[in-house]
Amino acid sequence: MRLAQIRGYCDRPNVRPGEALDFFVSTPRPGPCRTRLVRLIHGDRNPDGPGYKEEDVAGVGSGELLATTQFTQLGGHVVVADPAGALDGRDGLTLHLHLWSTLPAKRQGVVARWSDATDEGWALAIEDGHLVFMVGDGAQVSRVVSPKPLFPDVWYSVVARIDRAACQISLSQVVTLNSVNSRFGRIVDLDADAAADATLTAAPARPDVPLLVAGLAQEATSGRVVALYNGKVDGPRLWTQPLDAADCASLHAGGAVPGAHAHWDFAAGTTRDGIGTDAVRDVSGHGFDGRCVNQPDRGMTGWNWDGREEHFVHCPEQYGALWCHEDSLDDSRWQKALTLAIPADLPSGCYALKLEQGAEVDRVPFFVAPPRGTATARIAVVIPTFSYLAYANSQVLQNAATGQCVMGVLTTLDDLDLELNVTPQHGLSTYDYHSDGRGVAYTSWRRPILNLRPDYRHEFGAVWQFPADLHLIDWLTVKGFTFDVITDHDLHAEGAALLRRYAVVISPSHAEYTSSQMLDAYEQYLASGGRGMYLGANGFYWVTSQHPEKPWLVEVRKGESGDQAWRARPGELHHSTTGERGGIWRHRARPPQKIWSTGYTAHGLDVSAGYYQLPDARDARLAWIFDGIGADEVIGDFGLVNGGASGLEMDRIDYALGTPPNTMLLASSHGHTASAMLVPEDQYFAYPGITGRDNPLVRADIGYVTTRHGGAVFAASSMAWCGSLSWNGYANNVSRMTENVLRRFAQDGPLDEVV
Repeated sequence: MRLAQIRGYCDRPNVRPGEALDFFVSTPRPGPCRTRLVRLIHGDRNPDGPGYKEEDVAGVGSGELLATTQFTQLGGHVVVADPAGALDGRDGLTLHLHLWSTLPAKRQGVVARWSDATDEGWALAIEDGHLVFMVGDGAQVSRVVSPKPLFPDVWYSVVARIDRAACQISLSQVVTLNSVNSRFGRIVDLDADAAADATLTAAPARPDVPLLVAGLAQEATSGRVVALYNGKVDGPRLWTQPLDAADCASLHAGGAVPGAHAHWDFAAGTTRDGIGTDAVRDVSGHGFDGRCVNQPDRGMTGWNWDGREEHFVHCPEQYGALWCHEDSLDDSRWQKALTLAIPADLPSGCYALKLEQGAEVDRVPFFVAPPRGTATARIAVVIPTFSYLAYANSQVLQNAATGQCVMGVLTTLDDLDLELNVTPQHGLSTYDYHSDGRGVAYTSWRRPILNLRPDYRHEFGAVWQFPADLHLIDWLTVKGFTFDVITDHDLHAEGAALLRRYAVVISPSHAEYTSSQMLDAYEQYLASGGRGMYLGANGFYWVTSQHPEKPWLVEVRKGESGDQAWRARPGELHHSTTGERGGIWRHRARPPQKIWSTGYTAHGLDVSAGYYQLPDARDARLAWIFDGIGADEVIGDFGLVNGGASGLEMDRIDYALGTPPNTMLLASSHGHTASAMLVPEDQYFAYPGITGRDNPLVRADIGYVTTRHGGAVFAASSMAWCGSLSWNGYANNVSRMTENVLRRFAQDGPLDEVV
């Protein structure tokens, strides 16, 4: 394996002429790095296609920078500033919290004002499965260890005390398990309540580090956090004196003890729109507010959750938990390497800053939309940046047996996949699991995203997402179409007004992750006379939220049904950033058939097939769609993606799910293999016959429907469609049909009405 020597990212995916982008670069070999701007046209290096294509943009981004080795801090945690040392415990301390540990065998900080390099301060931690409370002055450390280990995924009430007058430190834990809040139910006798004390040999020193929840400060100068915690913490409270035994017993019983000097309520500030902030509120009134780093999971069920309310905004008092993971990441936080000014006359398109250090190359993609408030073409391609984020750095098929058994294909890994496997600092995708088993719900643009590189091939051997969408960009370029590029981020922010600047908008291969704002925009645009071409499949599927304070971060919570890489735990399906219910849009009464006429029906990653024309294809009013295509031709029994235009993931017309009743079914694919499977949401019982060999729902449908005011939708309904456009030097029936539709849609005047 050859690990790359240079990596970079930019601060956001979308930019407009006259604006600027910040770039961040790291290398294990500090030294000069050449930069230049390139326009990306085609990334697929398949020898049956046109090959890799990029063009230098003369005079823009060309230069040299000094690349350094940059550090990435992983792990969700909370930082609380305490410059005056009010929380240093020097006069005594009582700390109470509820804890639900997922990986108790690892050394982890829970709540601490502690320097790990100098052994100064105090810390509640976990070591070898046991809670530990330690106090250090830099020369010696007093420690008390709970005599009983923690059970994973079980709620405990924990009290730690420093009693200067008695020269004692103490620690106690009490199980607070109920019928629903923990892994086990009430019938299990865990015998895990415990208490211990030890002699205090030194007063806690005051380290020049903040108070941390879910980690330990390494030392003062670096700002790095080590011993990161995995699990939930609920409602830490701190008194600046030792409470007596009766008060501690009251805390374990869920009682209130007045006089807390700090009380961090992780649900404070919850509104009907969620908890869209990194702020952590100290509700004691003393101003020790904190901030989250690396997006711990919010809106999580707490120690007192009783299972009656499943939406955290309706019952925040039972959703006071913060779930932290040692491998979460919301921003690599590298030092900026350069700022690129986007020229006012740079055409809209797909670009990358190309980084070159010796023989090593990295391309950092971004997308230039037209100037704000304008369009420079009649055609827009909506680049699905939310979906790119959902898949960013995915490692879902790196287990070869899983890939072969579940997907029916051989897993093929290249250097980028292997790099991801050994470089956790690049972060995870929403198809991965945190190290403690929780599915990844948040994904960030601000980090190197290796599978966003233009020539990346997915783990199952085909191009996917951005490299697949470049099939369309290349075809549009070769065919001479003038088009603008806009992104999901633009559409989420600007809505239907953005789309209405165009005669036709194109959704490329796989716009799977969609916000409610984006669905509204498409629906309003198409209902008011807009024309749309859906050249992909499994689109508009998962409910996706953008963080209101960090637009480079999106959230997905998977659950109940759909093609799920993971499933949200009970009570945790609602998005913390917006308060909306997660899952698939079909379960929110918005199946994609209502807007695009077709919706997800099957996946088949091994072999792609062609489409067979159906009676609606012979309707004289639609002859323009089939101009130059024979009535007996199979549409797309060829292509760069597994040999056909219908494959990977496929959509179907379904009038019961909202397909408009005037939709014309032009063609359907068949001939899919036993590895092509019906989607889970259409399987109400376990039964045989769900594969492409025997289930009629395993297919892709080409649909056409007109809407009000001269609008229309053409749906190709397959992720492999764009991979057939360049076949045979772009002279083929997939290319011809796509061109026929696009040229007609882009013209002024009404379309032939279809009823």
